[in-house]
Amino acid sequence: MSCHRVTAAGANSRAGQRITSARAAAGIRLEALDEFISPQAVEEAVRSCGRGDRRWCASLPASAVVYFVLAMCLHFNESYAEILRKLTDGLRGAVHAGALRVAGTSAVSKARTRLGPEPLKALFEQVRGPLTTPQSPGAFAFGRRLLMLSLDGTVLDVAPTPANTKAFGPPPGGSHKPGRYPQVKLVLLIACGTRGIIGARFGPRRDNEVTLAKDLATAPTLADGQLVLMDRAFHGHDILAQITACGADFIVRAHSHHWLPHLRELPDGSFLSCVPDRASSQRQAASRFCNRRMPPGHPHGIPVRVVDADITATPEHGPPRTRPLRVITSLLDPDQAPAEQVATLYAQRWNSETSLFEAKILQRDHRSLLRSQHPDGVTQEIYGLLITHQYLQSQRAHAAQASLDPATGTMLDPDRISFTAILRTIRRHLHYRPTAGQPLLITLIQAEALAQLIPRRPNRVRPRARQAPNHRMRAPGPVPTGNVAYTITICRRDETPRVTPRPPAK
Repeated sequence: MSCHRVTAAGANSRAGQRITSARAAAGIRLEALDEFISPQAVEEAVRSCGRGDRRWCASLPASAVVYFVLAMCLHFNESYAEILRKLTDGLRGAVHAGALRVAGTSAVSKARTRLGPEPLKALFEQVRGPLTTPQSPGAFAFGRRLLMLSLDGTVLDVAPTPANTKAFGPPPGGSHKPGRYPQVKLVLLIACGTRGIIGARFGPRRDNEVTLAKDLATAPTLADGQLVLMDRAFHGHDILAQITACGADFIVRAHSHHWLPHLRELPDGSFLSCVPDRASSQRQAASRFCNRRMPPGHPHGIPVRVVDADITATPEHGPPRTRPLRVITSLLDPDQAPAEQVATLYAQRWNSETSLFEAKILQRDHRSLLRSQHPDGVTQEIYGLLITHQYLQSQRAHAAQASLDPATGTMLDPDRISFTAILRTIRRHLHYRPTAGQPLLITLIQAEALAQLIPRRPNRVRPRARQAPNHRMRAPGPVPTGNVAYTITICRRDETPRVTPRPPAK
């Protein structure tokens, strides 16, 4: 009988430890993210996606797995075991008392599979946004009438597993030199100035970047009062028509060989034109190819204004270089949007390039590929990357909004806030809980960010390097960089098509 009583007591002790462990694990969270993503929002996202009804182990409930993915996207170079230690650092009392059993890496991998990407996607839809205020420098254009957004794409390397290769396609490259990793194509819509993520779409590398952009450029992601800046991959009729249908405007670079009819000259040097639809473009192309006169009347399409400019870069040492620039915009009034300002404003498109560099390189600690072995895990990890990147950019924007630029007396430009300083501060204070007399976390972040301001830099240039076409050719040497002075000159170019009469048939 005594032996039976001991066995029963041991079973009751283990049951009590499981209950205490479940209660302790339910408190796992990242205190640094509480103001950005509340624990109630995490529980609601899990519940709305139907993941709260599934069976979970006591030491890893669904909400804890969500926080694990977010912590993993803040510590890309750490192992699962180390991330678990960082995640449970806020529960030291429960760990030392033996009440919390930390799960193993295999259990974490299975828990991520059970969770799926849907809760992270729901959280991203809640936190995405421009992060701007009416005083945000570099975020608005033309008298704070338009909120500037930048649309651009990139690729992410994923683990070369059979499941990822089947879902995202084989590694890029020819048969003579195939690539190493499958890739995911990611397109982001980013707010200029604050670099807040407005929206994101991604898919296999074989997906067209323009197709993902058209899926992204829809209401309510785009709305009236927004200005989208894009490179020349997005100057087609379909995506421009979709942007204007949402009430937004655009400035996009166009190819020099892109045919745009010259309808009317404007006083500022630009001219009115239109981006023809597919049918009109094909008729015009057939007429030019056969050397016939164009059909009478204006082609059917989107009315635009074309700005032709020459950009001269004068370096400190060496001769100046001049490059042509052609941009088209839906801002048709030259009084509200002068041609020189339109050409100057196009440079703000590099905000998206800088933001992609911060998310892909700096936040991931120069890690070459995502660690997930399955497509659902890749999707989950990408949404976790976007959520944490939005959180870091929000802290950067708050630090800029809380201080003034001593040179101008206005709000500090977020470009002067170091992204690396914000990232390191957040990593050190993931479980910061201020007590009486201690400053808030946002105060610590602002103090460290303002102590490491990026100095104002003059305009610089880095010419595009030519890639070696194959391994037998010598790679090009280092491309010199340096400070330059830019000069924009608006040009009046005659785009009226000239038709040479065909000789009579013999």
